[in-house]
Amino acid sequence: MLEPTLDISKLLLAVSSLNSLANPILNNHNYKVAFISYLIAREISYSSEFLYNILVAGLFHDIGLLMVHSKDDIASVSNLELEEEQRLHIHSEVGYQLLKKFPYFSKIAKIVKYHHYPYKESFRKEVPYSSSIIYLADRIDVFIASKIKNENPYSKISLFLPQLEDYLLRYKGKKLDPKLVDLFLKKICPKEAFWYEILNRSCLEETLEKLLKNFENRLPTEAFYDFTQLLAYLIDFKSPFTATHSSGVAQTALALANLFNFTYPDLMKMHIAGLLHDIGKIAIPSTILEKPDRLTEEEYNVMKSHVFFSYKIISKLEVEKDIVEWASYHHETLDGSGYPFKLREEDLSLGSRIMAVADIFTALMEDRPYKKGLPIKKAMAIIDMLANKNKLDKNVVYVLKKILRK
Repeated sequence: MLEPTLDISKLLLAVSSLNSLANPILNNHNYKVAFISYLIAREISYSSEFLYNILVAGLFHDIGLLMVHSKDDIASVSNLELEEEQRLHIHSEVGYQLLKKFPYFSKIAKIVKYHHYPYKESFRKEVPYSSSIIYLADRIDVFIASKIKNENPYSKISLFLPQLEDYLLRYKGKKLDPKLVDLFLKKICPKEAFWYEILNRSCLEETLEKLLKNFENRLPTEAFYDFTQLLAYLIDFKSPFTATHSSGVAQTALALANLFNFTYPDLMKMHIAGLLHDIGKIAIPSTILEKPDRLTEEEYNVMKSHVFFSYKIISKLEVEKDIVEWASYHHETLDGSGYPFKLREEDLSLGSRIMAVADIFTALMEDRPYKKGLPIKKAMAIIDMLANKNKLDKNVVYVLKKILRK
C-alpha cells in the first residue's frame, strides 16, 4: 500500500537530473547551481523555508529547458557571452508556468521565473532576492564549466580562480548583486572543500540528498499524484506528436485495471505508472522523436533505450516496486522478444501486461510524424495479431475489446 506521505528527496534529485539526460551540455548543472545557491543563502539566513526554497529552485531552475526547443535559449544558458546579449529567456517563463500548476512549488515557481534577471533590472520587476542568488550561482557554474573540460578538474582550480574573481567583479553591480558577489568571494570561494565537493558529482549528489532530508519535505500521497501529472507534461511536450500520450496510456491502463478488479491503491499505482512510463524519452533527441520517416536501425536502437532510462529514473524515485515494473516493462512481450530486459511470460505481472496493451493501443490511435492515427478497427486488428503471436496477453486484449464495445 502507498504510504500517506512520501520523502521526496530522491524524487527532487531525479527530476533535476533530467536536464543532464536531455542535454549533455547541462551535465550536473542543476546540482551545482543548487549547492552554490544554498551556501550563499545560508550566509544570509538560517530560515528553513528560505533555504529549502533556494535549494529546490536551484535544482529546478532550468526545468523549462525540457519543454523548450529553442537552440538559442539552450546556447545562451550555457554560454556566458551569448547570455550577456539576451534579455528574454523562454525557459524561465516555461518553468514558471509548469511549476505554478503544482501548489507545493508555487513560491519556487516565482524564483524560477526571474532567475535570469540582471541586478539592475531586478528593482523594476520586483524580482525575489532568491532569484538573484540563483542567477549568480548559475553564472558561476557556467563560468567554471567553460574552464574545465575532460581533465582532472581539481588540477585547474588555482588557474581559474583569479579569472572567476575578475569575471564576478566585472559584472558586480551591473548584472550581479554586489552584496552576493562579495559574500561568495569572501566566504565560499576561498575554501578548498567547496571546490572538492562541487567538482565531484557523487559527493555533490550525496550532500544534496542529506541537505534535502534535513527539511520537512514529505509530500502527501495525493499531492504526489499531482506531481506525476507535472512530470507527464515534461515527457509529452518533448515532442508535439506525443502531447497527450502519457495521459492517454494512463487512462487506458486505469480502465483495464479497473475491470480486472484492482484495489484502489493499485489503481492509483497504475495511473502513476502510466503517466511515467515514457519518462526516459527525455534522453532521446528530438530529431529522432520527430523524424517524419521510419527510423533507421541505428535510430531505432537509440529510441529503444528510452525504456531503460525510464526504469533507471523511476527506480530513483523510491516508489513501490509495482510502479517501477508496470511503467518500465511496457515493451516486454510474453514470448521474450521484447526489450530492454528480454523478460518472458512468467516474469510479467498482470499490471505489466496491462501497460503493454495500453501503450500499443494508444500509440496506434495517435498521429505520429510518419503516420496518421488508425481507426479503432484497424488498431484492434494489429493488437489481435500481436496477441495471437504471444506478444500481448489475450485476456487483457479481450477486456480492452469489452471496454470499446461500451
